[in-house]
Amino acid sequence: MPLTLRGAAALVRLDGNPYERDEGLLAYQRDLLAPYGIEVDEDLMKQSRNIGFRELAEELIGRCPSPVGVPDLLLLAYGLPDRYPLKTVTTRLNALMGGHSRSFAVSEQGLRAPFTALRIAEAHHRAGQATSLALFVCEQTTLPYRDPLVHDTPLVDSAVLLYFGTGTGTGTGFRFVGTEATGDGVPLGELLASRRPALPPGPALLVAGPWPAADQLDAVDLPVHRCEPGSYCTSVWLDLARHHEEWARRYASLVLCDTDPRTGRSQLAVLVNTGTPDHREVRS
Repeated sequence: MPLTLRGAAALVRLDGNPYERDEGLLAYQRDLLAPYGIEVDEDLMKQSRNIGFRELAEELIGRCPSPVGVPDLLLLAYGLPDRYPLKTVTTRLNALMGGHSRSFAVSEQGLRAPFTALRIAEAHHRAGQATSLALFVCEQTTLPYRDPLVHDTPLVDSAVLLYFGTGTGTGTGFRFVGTEATGDGVPLGELLASRRPALPPGPALLVAGPWPAADQLDAVDLPVHRCEPGSYCTSVWLDLARHHEEWARRYASLVLCDTDPRTGRSQLAVLVNTGTPDHREVRS
């Protein structure tokens, strides 16, 4: 049985926590940034929301509407660093979800990290090492220095939990079938056009993050659901968590895509419905 999306939760935090001075953390950040000629801006941290990955992820566990078991694999994907970079959040989440998962984080890839995490999980599944996956995608905006991506966009603190299983479940659901990235200088439209003939029969939906140029989405004859601005690596995954049940009743497949504003490289993932959706024409 394929890894199929069985439950999901999305979280956007517009509130925040009071700033608490941590001398150890400040010393670490000064040592980390000094070789690059960057000074720690404590005033900026005081003005930020001060919400870390652990707080975001723990709230997601309580929000997931479908019962979840102990996952074989627990992955945390992120594009921006945590406000406490030395804490192993996956270990904490593993303990909260039963303590028997293989758990680790996927990072240093920008918004590609969640796509890579799904590819890793699928490889574990094919090798017979995982029949369930809890994928957390977290994004926090408290940094000790000014980052144009974070502060000029501006980004919000957000997170997603996607729970995949191999049981029969109920109704329809989406399984991950693959992901692909563009090479340097290759536009997203070209990648989408090459992928379109490989989609299964039936209605498909293009779910695009906030970063691709509009003309790149016209390369395929598909209805487009465009994600709202304000997120980086959580973009398409937030809306997948919010709408996957509705989309499973309407679409045979989903194409999730986004373009990293820092590198210009794009990534897409294809999810295929394991059931039989209602083939009515839908506009998004």
